[in-house]
Amino acid sequence: MRYFLTLILLLACTSLWAQRKKSRGYQDPFLKTQWYLGFYGGGNLAGINPTTAYFGYAPLNYPQTEIAKRYNNYANIGGQYGLVFMFYTEGFTIGLKPGINIYNTEYSTTISWQETANTANSLKINYQHNTQFNYLEFPLTVQYDLLRERLRPYIGLGGYYGVLLNAARTIQRSGVDAASGSAGGFNNQPQTIGVQDEYIKSLVGVMGFIGASYDPGNIRITLDLGYKFGLNNIANTANRFVNNPLAAIGEATDDQQLRNFYLSLGFVFPLKFISKNYNSVN
Repeated sequence: MRYFLTLILLLACTSLWAQRKKSRGYQDPFLKTQWYLGFYGGGNLAGINPTTAYFGYAPLNYPQTEIAKRYNNYANIGGQYGLVFMFYTEGFTIGLKPGINIYNTEYSTTISWQETANTANSLKINYQHNTQFNYLEFPLTVQYDLLRERLRPYIGLGGYYGVLLNAARTIQRSGVDAASGSAGGFNNQPQTIGVQDEYIKSLVGVMGFIGASYDPGNIRITLDLGYKFGLNNIANTANRFVNNPLAAIGEATDDQQLRNFYLSLGFVFPLKFISKNYNSVN
C-alpha cells in the first residue's frame, strides 16, 4: 500500500510539472527569440555643422566674415525609407536597417560692392543655397524594451555607414542693384546644378533613439524618434577650389559634418513559426 501511495504521489507531481511547463510555454528557447523582416519610412530635419570655414575670395574693403555662410539648420524636411532585419531575444533587439536617406540642408551668403567716389552706386547680392543629399545607409542598432507588454517603449543606440548617391544644389539669387542707373530689387529664377563632386562618397556616424512598438497580432508596428550625429568631414577637400562649379560667385565648400533628427514608422513580420498558443506580448 505504501508503494502504491508513493507511485500515485510521483505521478501527481509529474502531472503538475508538465502542466506548469505547458502553461509557461513562452519560456521555451524557441519562443524566446524571434527574427523579423519588414520595412520603414519617415521624415527628417537635417543640419550642417561647419568645422572650418573656407572662402572663394577675400574682400578688400570689409571683413571676410561678412561673406561667411549662414546655415539655417533643421529647417527643411527630408525623408528616409528602407528595409528592416531584426533579431529579438530577452528584451534586446539587434537591427539592420538599410535604406535611402534624403537630407535637405540650407545656407545663405551675401556679397556687396559700393563705389568709393559715389557711395550711392552700390550692389548687394544674396544667394540662398539649398542642397539635397541622397545616401544609401546601413544602420546597425541595438535596442532594449523597457516593458514586456503589448505596447513596448524602448531605447536604442547604433552606428551607420552611408554611400553618397547624389547631391544637387538649388541657388536662389536676389538683391538690390543701385549701380546700373536705377535703384531696384531683383529676384532671379532658381537654378539647380549637380554638386556631387564637392563631397566625398562616405558618411559615418552614430545615432541614438527612443521609440515604442505595438503587437496587434503577427505583426509589430514600430515608431522611432532619433538623432544622427555625423562623425566625418563630408566635403571633398581635393575639389574645394579645383572642380568648383560655384567659384564664379565666390563659393568654397566648408569642412562640414551632417546631422539630423528623424521620425520613422515601421512594420515588421515574424519569420519563425509561432503556434496558435503563443502570446505575442510574452
